[in-house]
Amino acid sequence: MTQDPAERAKLERRRQIMKAAKHVFAEAGYHGASINAIIERAQIARGTFYLYFESKSAVFDSILDQAMGELRARIQRIEVDDPSAPPPQVQLREQLVATVDYIVEDRALATLLMKAGHTPDADAAQRLGQFFADVRALIVRALEAGLEIGLVRKCHPDLVAAALLGSVRGVIELLVDAEDPPPVEEVVGELIGVSLRGVLADSITRPR
Repeated sequence: MTQDPAERAKLERRRQIMKAAKHVFAEAGYHGASINAIIERAQIARGTFYLYFESKSAVFDSILDQAMGELRARIQRIEVDDPSAPPPQVQLREQLVATVDYIVEDRALATLLMKAGHTPDADAAQRLGQFFADVRALIVRALEAGLEIGLVRKCHPDLVAAALLGSVRGVIELLVDAEDPPPVEEVVGELIGVSLRGVLADSITRPR
């Protein structure tokens, strides 16, 4: 079905505003960002902004909602019943690569997620906190599905999800600040290694 040109133009303008706002939030923080700065970055009139968003918080919420939708699209149930599907471990790695790549490639989004929470604005901090709570819940569901198919060892999903999310946040923060970040495949390999085997050498974890 062909999209109406006028509707397509509206969607494109909305994306334009959100992209500009994302960069402003990343550079100035939520508290330091202003609608004027977003308008200037997007190169639009003030009235145009208010056609799409009623406030700074509204566009901030839309950015987080879009990011959550993108993450949900990348973190899916591992397919074990389809004989043509790749092995579960391969599917898991592919999903992790797609997820980390999405966040790292969008440096403005990554910076916003890592730094926007350091704001005196309670509503913005709460909204960002809810975003990470939703991400943690997404990881919990993925772990529970992994337990069902025997891909994940017996564990406490809530605790493991919190630990995994903390690791990923730390890695993304490092990548955002790095001048020459390593390839995403290498990053995911290290994340999987730490998550599955811990950081101790086999000679230490295995008795002689």
